[in-house]
Amino acid sequence: MKQFNIVKNFKIYAVISIVLVAAGFVALVAAPFGINMFNLDIDFAGGTTMYYNMGQKVTADVIKGIEEAFTESTGGKVSAVQSTGDGNEVMVKTVSIDTEKREAFTVALKEKFGITDADVLNVEDVSAAVGKDLRTSAFKSAGIAIALMLVYITVRFDFVSGLSAVICLVHDVLVMISLYVIFRLPLNLNFIAAALIIFGYSINASIITFDRIRENMKTSKREDIDEIVNLSVNQTMKRNINTTLTTLFTIVLVYILGVQSLKNFSLPIIVGVVSGAYSSIFIAGPLWAKLKKLTTKS
Repeated sequence: MKQFNIVKNFKIYAVISIVLVAAGFVALVAAPFGINMFNLDIDFAGGTTMYYNMGQKVTADVIKGIEEAFTESTGGKVSAVQSTGDGNEVMVKTVSIDTEKREAFTVALKEKFGITDADVLNVEDVSAAVGKDLRTSAFKSAGIAIALMLVYITVRFDFVSGLSAVICLVHDVLVMISLYVIFRLPLNLNFIAAALIIFGYSINASIITFDRIRENMKTSKREDIDEIVNLSVNQTMKRNINTTLTTLFTIVLVYILGVQSLKNFSLPIIVGVVSGAYSSIFIAGPLWAKLKKLTTKS
């Protein structure tokens, strides 16, 4: 089997990573200065959520009809339309709208789907202050999760492995954030769910590489760290690729066959999974080698 010299070409992979994470990094750095580069959904920016009983199964066609009814009656666009409850109920999220536009939308639904006043289940307003609290909580939770992962991997392997894994994890999340910034995807609680999934996936992929490096460090007759890392990465590459493809088959189908809300949820996961495979193969091992040499010299 052909052996790829991953460590030798690390600078190339690092440049590719810098390009991929640039937009996400800039967006995060700019946020504390009041510069918003995200398309904040109502979960974070505040808005209105309306619940209706449609009296029928909420299919993709029904969701499309609801979106059209909202645009025709208010002149705006919904943030999200999701099936809830027993499948006949629907949740419509949008930016804050006044009572007049809500009533116009309800009238449009009555005409299009034949619902009645009794089918208007609830209307909720989410303030911008609540959205700000959610953003703060999300960042705190992510920070705590990353810190705990660093401690866990340091205990299980060593600090260099923990630091390398966390850098790869941050890399994968920044790639996801770049996706949201560049394609103006609505940033909502779906992002938090997707990020948590990638947290686990990215760390697991990196651990596979570090575990093989540790085994080869104990048994290999080679003394050069770069050679051991190259051997380890090549040995685990097939497993990482197969795991990635298996995961992608399911998520891609969800993206292709799902409604818009599922597309907005599955697309970041697809990007995150691919990024996780990339970082575990081309970043984790070579980065570990560079950091190991630096700590050994010091």
